[in-house]
Amino acid sequence: MKEDLPVTTSGQMAIGFFTQFIVNAIVITVATFLFPRAIVLGTANFNLGWAIFHSALILSIIGTLAVPLFENWQRMKGRMLTKMEWMVGYLVIDFVSLWIIARLPDQFGLGIAAWWIVLLMAIVFDFAQGMGMMMAMKPAKK
Repeated sequence: MKEDLPVTTSGQMAIGFFTQFIVNAIVITVATFLFPRAIVLGTANFNLGWAIFHSALILSIIGTLAVPLFENWQRMKGRMLTKMEWMVGYLVIDFVSLWIIARLPDQFGLGIAAWWIVLLMAIVFDFAQGMGMMMAMKPAKK
């Protein structure tokens, strides 16, 4: 049964990375404009565009590298993970990633005022990334 579990191909990983990057950049941009006192983009060395690029890039890399961890988790359980397990896993990954990125604003250009804002953003990222991935990975109609 463990051999029947699907494995993500490099093409799917690439699509997933670019989908996550676009979704992450949009969510960061919108969140910054909706909550300018709580989320700050840019530093003396990073303008707004570069801060969005760097933050979205790091989140996308971490999210993409998490896929093999989830697949390994599936193999250990001997079954496919449910959508809820994927969402909870990515919620944790997004929260930790955002928290680390926000604690290093000089390197990434993203500052977040409080942990609960990071949690709210992680929830939004979780749903937005999930929707983006479902749309990107939907099989083409014949």
